[in-house]
Amino acid sequence: MAAASSSASGIPSRRRLYGSATANALARRMVVPAHREGGQAQYVERPVPPAPADGFAEVLDWALTHLDEPLAVDRLAAEANMSARTFARHFVATTGTTPHRWLLEQRLQRAELLLETTDLTVDAVADRAGFGSADTLRHHFSRQRGTTPRAHCVAFSSPPTREPVPAATR
Repeated sequence: MAAASSSASGIPSRRRLYGSATANALARRMVVPAHREGGQAQYVERPVPPAPADGFAEVLDWALTHLDEPLAVDRLAAEANMSARTFARHFVATTGTTPHRWLLEQRLQRAELLLETTDLTVDAVADRAGFGSADTLRHHFSRQRGTTPRAHCVAFSSPPTREPVPAATR
């Protein structure tokens, strides 16, 4: 009889052997979900674009460390020592997207990471990822990812490990 940590084929699952972070990274690299209930969108890890040569990367790095704060274009532009209009044009030329869309994607990625690697509530994840409320997180998550934060958490987080039951007590 196969052990409790084995799949139906008797082979232990990679999730149990290597942990959910490794299983999720491998599944994303292969463009398949690590564990899928059905009806969920595909999850693909985005490649990191090359760093801009003009120092714009510092503003992007700064924004990533302040995702939990309100980040309007005016604030980002001030951080880059540019006018808001110049910053927005430069941002699109550098990243290929608008500041708003870039921030939304970065916040969604932060939320995914927190859902996968912590036991935080959806409210706490929303706060730490910069969405302000769980309703806002749910709205953007379902719109962009095709699932709910809770369903993502169930699909991609590690299942709780169970202590083996001694043979004498079975």
